[in-house]
Amino acid sequence: MKFWNGFSIFWIIFLLFFTIGLPLILHYAGNHHQSDYQMINTSASEAFVLLGLGTALWFIVFIYYIKQFLINLLLKKNGTIRLLEHGGKRKGTVSEEFDFADLKSYQRRFDEGNTTGIMLDREFKSTDIGIDEQGVKWNTKTIVLIVIGLLLLIGLAAGILVYTYINESRGYGWRYLYFWHPYIIIPGSFILYSFFLFDITNGFFSKYLGTSVKP
Repeated sequence: MKFWNGFSIFWIIFLLFFTIGLPLILHYAGNHHQSDYQMINTSASEAFVLLGLGTALWFIVFIYYIKQFLINLLLKKNGTIRLLEHGGKRKGTVSEEFDFADLKSYQRRFDEGNTTGIMLDREFKSTDIGIDEQGVKWNTKTIVLIVIGLLLLIGLAAGILVYTYINESRGYGWRYLYFWHPYIIIPGSFILYSFFLFDITNGFFSKYLGTSVKP
């Protein structure tokens, strides 16, 4: 369990560096700004296309984040509630460590080798397992962190756009944007790493190791 938690932290650091840190470093350390000549020769339509592309990519990132961390959490909660209300009750033996909060931990009900009541999907459409007498409630701390993360993402997008417009446009409007500009490449990198690399990684670990890694 500790190994996978550490592995998840590694992926988070990897994601943040290569999607945010590296594009900003390359842009500012390499002084990759559009010159006056380049901006003069960039049409307004091209500039608006790049602005629209960057904005669309950011919205994809926002939607993916909301789906991954809010909607999926809601669906999981509703699924657990349905399982507890309509699932079939069985007896099961605890064979490995569970990662959840037990409000009656002093009873040591879930120590390895103990027998406990479990709830299974009667139609076996889901592999989820519920614990008899399990309560379901929102983890307020988790929800707050997720919302803060979403606000930080929105703030990052708005901050990059406003900051670069003020410091790079030099009176040429959106013509300072180019395809590899941080406003475009950062959300593009988020999509690349999240959609493809993490999904491939999750598929591999789920298939061969029976676990998954989340960004």
